[in-house]
Amino acid sequence: MSILIDIHLHTEKHSECSRIDASKLVERAVKAGLHGVIITEHHYQWSLDELEELNAEAREPGFLLLAGFEYSARQGDILVYGLEAVQSERFAPGEDAREVLSAFQGDGALCVAAHPTRAGLSYDENIGELGFDALEVRSVNLKPHEQRLAAGLATTLGLPALAASDAHRLEDVGAHALSFDAPIQSMADFLRAVREGRCQPVTRNA
Repeated sequence: MSILIDIHLHTEKHSECSRIDASKLVERAVKAGLHGVIITEHHYQWSLDELEELNAEAREPGFLLLAGFEYSARQGDILVYGLEAVQSERFAPGEDAREVLSAFQGDGALCVAAHPTRAGLSYDENIGELGFDALEVRSVNLKPHEQRLAAGLATTLGLPALAASDAHRLEDVGAHALSFDAPIQSMADFLRAVREGRCQPVTRNA
């Protein structure tokens, strides 16, 4: 059985732009057919205590709740996975992506270019020089032609192509996700699977 995880979404608890009530997130994710989510607030990473509290309230045994964060660099947005929560405050928004990527990856993080071809929020032609680990190629905030451009870019750069909802509304949770062919029970499992190419982008809603 494939394991489906939405790896990029925001809640109103820590992202002002989101309208997702965190207390309803897990219920919605389960209804969408997901086995887990990774919450990625803007410049904030949920603590382990917060995740445990949300998991206890959800009462969905076996559902995977993890957290990363989304950092806004000068060149574009970066999804960061695998660091301690305090690391989300290491850089003020707007720093150079090269410096940020070097620091985060030096500490073991997986860094993904978020919506790299989105109109008004896209990276320029130098994205290949920045050193990303993967590209987000599908989300509800990428139009079909932007998704095609992102997929082509990932192929050209030889990087893993990832999908996630980038949900800011409850109904968008799980619209796009990653499918894994082996159990994902921790952040370490997630990082290993992506780095080894053992995941596939999936679109749940047309």
